[in-house]
Amino acid sequence: MFRTLISLLVFLASVVPLQAEVAVPVGIFKVVNTEGFVQSNGERVALETDMSEGTALIERDAANRLNVEINGAQLNLFPLDRGLAALTWDANGTALLHDIDVRALFGKDDPEDVPAWGAELEWPGSGTVQLVLLPLGDRAYTAFLISHPRDKTVVRQMEFRQFYGPSDRPEISFSSSLTPAN
Repeated sequence: MFRTLISLLVFLASVVPLQAEVAVPVGIFKVVNTEGFVQSNGERVALETDMSEGTALIERDAANRLNVEINGAQLNLFPLDRGLAALTWDANGTALLHDIDVRALFGKDDPEDVPAWGAELEWPGSGTVQLVLLPLGDRAYTAFLISHPRDKTVVRQMEFRQFYGPSDRPEISFSSSLTPAN
C-alpha cells in the first residue's frame, strides 16, 4: 500500500505542471517619470517632462510582497491576483504604454498572465493613489501611479532601472584624427 501511494505521488508530481515563481528584479533602481497626463472635465493634458531621478530600493519578502523604499518612503506592494487585468488606465491619445504594449513586452495574450504588484497608498500631495509595478526582465520595472485628486485623474508612467558602474564616468568620444593600426 505504501509503495502504491509513493508511486502515485511520483506520478502526480511528474504530470501536474508546477507553476514557476516569477523572477523579479531586486536591488537599487533609478526612478524617472517617463510620461503622464491630467484629465479633467473630459479634457486630457500631457504632464510636462520631468527628467529628475529618484532612487528606489526594492526587496521581495517571503510572502511575495515587494517592499519598496523610494526617496525615504516605505511602500509595500502585493501581488495582484489578476495581474495586469487589475489595472485600469486609458492611454488613448498619449505616449503611455497601452495594455497591448505591456502584454507584448511579456509575450502574453491574456492580461491576467502578466505579473503585477500594487497597492493603494497615501501619497504626499496626491491623497490616495494606486501604484502598480510590472517587472520588465531582470533589471527593470515599468510602473503606473494613478490618482484622483479633486475632480481629476492623474496618471504617471515611471521606469525603475538598475544602474551599474560609477555615475561620473566620462563620455566616450571618437576623434577623426585617429587612424586604425595596420
